[in-house]
Amino acid sequence: MSEGVFIKVNIAQGGLAEIGEINFALNAIEKAEKLNIVISLEGTKYKNEYDVWVYPKSVDTSIPEGIVVTNKLDSETRRHLQNGGKAIIIPEHDNLTHCIEGAFQTDFWCYPMFARGARNRGLEPAPGSLGFICKPDSPLLAHFPTEFHSNWQWWQLVKNCKPIILDDTPADYKPLIQTIDNFARNHKLGMIFETRYGKGSALICAIDLLNLQDKPEARQLYYSILNYVKSEKFSPDKELGGDVLSKIIQ
Repeated sequence: MSEGVFIKVNIAQGGLAEIGEINFALNAIEKAEKLNIVISLEGTKYKNEYDVWVYPKSVDTSIPEGIVVTNKLDSETRRHLQNGGKAIIIPEHDNLTHCIEGAFQTDFWCYPMFARGARNRGLEPAPGSLGFICKPDSPLLAHFPTEFHSNWQWWQLVKNCKPIILDDTPADYKPLIQTIDNFARNHKLGMIFETRYGKGSALICAIDLLNLQDKPEARQLYYSILNYVKSEKFSPDKELGGDVLSKIIQ
């Protein structure tokens, strides 16, 4: 933990005041971490807090042996899975049709009314989703610190995602990261989900990760996914039928 004190600060009431700069080294941080900057007035209850996410400058995103990373569930990928292999499927967004658009901001209170208003003005309605939920302690996210909900480190990732509609999956099937839909559609939406397939296992990611590798948060999430899939902890207990998979991804 680092801390410091601003000396002889004069903050006038009712306005903005520049009190100085905060500098601290980050080179001692070797893994992805969420930091919290707190600025407070000594002897009072007043304080501001700012979240900062720090990622390593580089991570190893080479594909481990035995894992296929692909953009489609083609015959080669199916054969690899049937024979007991592991696959990470990141579909090309242009080929995804059984999905909704991605959005970071949550929709306003009445999606049908505002969607109708947008269409009447010749505009594309907002995606209408309401954030997402996940389990921060999931081994999927072991190298990607997060809360159980979206926060600012997810901005680029969620904006460049097309959550996949999983309405045809069993009622007890839960995606690893699930986008929350509005009350009007109420789709089950998967941002990242997994399934057994034959003797193997597949993880499907609806985030356009491979085209976001210039973003540190995208590299870090991809790194976390690769480490999860190569581990023994990657062992899906549910199997989505071939008909379901063929419908949602090409």
